[in-house]
Amino acid sequence: MIPAYMVKRIQSELDAKKFICDLYFDDKMFHFASPAEDIVNINGEQAFNEIECALLEQRVEEVFDYIKDPFELCLALVNESNLK
Repeated sequence: MIPAYMVKRIQSELDAKKFICDLYFDDKMFHFASPAEDIVNINGEQAFNEIECALLEQRVEEVFDYIKDPFELCLALVNESNLK
């Protein structure tokens, strides 16, 4: 089942931030400079299926429409979890 946050179009800065947080809390965060189809899991298998890759490509493009540097939020989430 494809998560709703991958399907829902991003239409604001808040939507973009929520998308990033949803990816993080769903353990699907990846570096947006890499295409989703290049992301592999610990077993060396593709992390996302073909449909998810296409949706993620669209969502990431939309994120950059509303957030100049989305990597700041990504790093903040990752760094926060390392402090625990």
